[in-house]
Amino acid sequence: MNEAVAGLVDPRARRTAALRRAPLFSGLDDGTLGVVEASFEVIPIPGGATLFEAGDPGDALYVVSFGCLAVFDPPGPEGNARVIAEIPVGDIVGEMSLIGHRRRSHTIAAIRDSEVLRLTRSEFERVCADHPEALMGLLAKVVERYGSPPRPDMRPPRTIALLPHGLDTPCAPFAADLAAALKRLQAQGGVEVIGPESMGQPPENFYRAEAESAFVIYRAEPGLTPWTRLCLRQADALLILAMSDRPPSGPQLIDAIRAEEMFRGGPFRSRRELVLVHESGRRAKAGSTAQWLNGQDYGMHHHVRLGRDNDFNRLARLLMNRAVGVVMAGGGARSFAHIGAVRALREAGVPIDLVGGTSMGAIVAASVATGWTIEEMQERFRHAFADRNPLNDYTVPFVSLFSGKRVTRLLRAAFGEVDIEDLPKPFFCVSANLTRQNADVHRRGKLWHWLRASVSIPGVLPPVLASGSVHVDGGVIDNFPVTAMRNIGRGPVVGVDIDTGGELMAGNDVVESWSAWEFLRRLVWSRGETLPIPSIVRLLLRSALVGSTSRALTDRTQVDMLVLPAMKDVDLLDWTRFDQVVEAGYVEAMKVLEATRGEPVAKRLYLV
Repeated sequence: MNEAVAGLVDPRARRTAALRRAPLFSGLDDGTLGVVEASFEVIPIPGGATLFEAGDPGDALYVVSFGCLAVFDPPGPEGNARVIAEIPVGDIVGEMSLIGHRRRSHTIAAIRDSEVLRLTRSEFERVCADHPEALMGLLAKVVERYGSPPRPDMRPPRTIALLPHGLDTPCAPFAADLAAALKRLQAQGGVEVIGPESMGQPPENFYRAEAESAFVIYRAEPGLTPWTRLCLRQADALLILAMSDRPPSGPQLIDAIRAEEMFRGGPFRSRRELVLVHESGRRAKAGSTAQWLNGQDYGMHHHVRLGRDNDFNRLARLLMNRAVGVVMAGGGARSFAHIGAVRALREAGVPIDLVGGTSMGAIVAASVATGWTIEEMQERFRHAFADRNPLNDYTVPFVSLFSGKRVTRLLRAAFGEVDIEDLPKPFFCVSANLTRQNADVHRRGKLWHWLRASVSIPGVLPPVLASGSVHVDGGVIDNFPVTAMRNIGRGPVVGVDIDTGGELMAGNDVVESWSAWEFLRRLVWSRGETLPIPSIVRLLLRSALVGSTSRALTDRTQVDMLVLPAMKDVDLLDWTRFDQVVEAGYVEAMKVLEATRGEPVAKRLYLV
């Protein structure tokens, strides 16, 4: 323990150090500061408890002496209060309403076990009268807060509680693997793991651990024991650990945590995420994840194999909001460029931690989330599309030109009966809900089913019906779903967009559409010539995509890195140019990666 931190562990030294950092008292000499310190009342605040609520009288100010507080907006429509700023050690809170003789404008609560020093209005006025020089520091703080209004705090968690769901959950080895991954992610600062053996230690020891380390992992016990309750109060994020091959029996641990939070009161709710732990080499069985998620409000769930560094590295990046999300646009046969882009990202060492897409982009994205190698992707997609045209099962066009049965068979053969939530990496796809007239983002349910919906070009393939709604190709509304990835908010976003323009023209001498006889004559006597009038399939495909073109142009400005392969000479339905399209995606992605090397975006994507 270094000398500075050792001093902070001593309660008296810690409180003096906190006051010395506070703007109101930073200019006072040691003797004066000692006199002023005697005017403060010491108030401990358990993690999650409220210091004061919006509307309370502004009768005192407070200095945080250890722990951490947060400023909360009023609860939203879902009942969750939003953190808009954090109040660290040495900061002042409540001075605005005290000076202005008004009621509190926001609720303040502790986000871990904390301590504050309270100065009443009468004592504050006495200090200012005796030491007017102190007002200069306070005035600077007020100006700073007025000039920088509160904004939603996106700081990743520094304290993480691991909550084992059952006695057989390997919490200790998991904590060691996660600590190692966090050390690999964070170049500076260590990671301290604190287990049940620390029960009974004074709160200052936990403050010391946080002051000395970049991250602190609290290893809780099964059930809501006193130690587990302490871990809940200390943690910014809660990871509920469960063995994936053991279905939940009875109430889940998160139910007890929710009840505990309701009993404790206060607006703060730690980030709650589920980690399904797999034995090394195993994957989730189809449908096994849903039973853990049904009826629960986890912010995210993760699949992690014990002993696999890559899995723990991905978990660490997702926890720390440094995960790389890749968005893949739809674009028919041109979407195979995504395969080349994925190859380039992997060769450059850019991790793909979560992935999503629309239409054909969603299908390629699903293969990435499933864990296919580049060789598997090329072999499977070439066989399914280039060697065998998936759009050849014509039907009586009451609803669509093709029955869609062949596309359904291809998707089920490729992905089986796995659910989206069973995939090793987080994944989403987008469909257009014609019933509600909006884009639906699918993160749960049968993978093949929602992929089938995402590629259902209106008029070409039958729509997918679910829960009374009609779903068609997501490109109708959102062909490049960057916003959906941004809303997850776990780190930088790489966008691979597909330019769907070009290659749809009519002959110069054509004025009107042909009759059926003219089409038949061309097919019989001039079948080798290019038709001067686009086919109905191409017209429908282009019509489905044109509506979201302007939105895609805006979304291109919202990504951290944009890959836009040039392929206007490739027809949207020309599956035979598979290899050319894959190579175009690879070449363009490598060009963009090289161009961004050394720039700030490169550091966000871990290229340097």
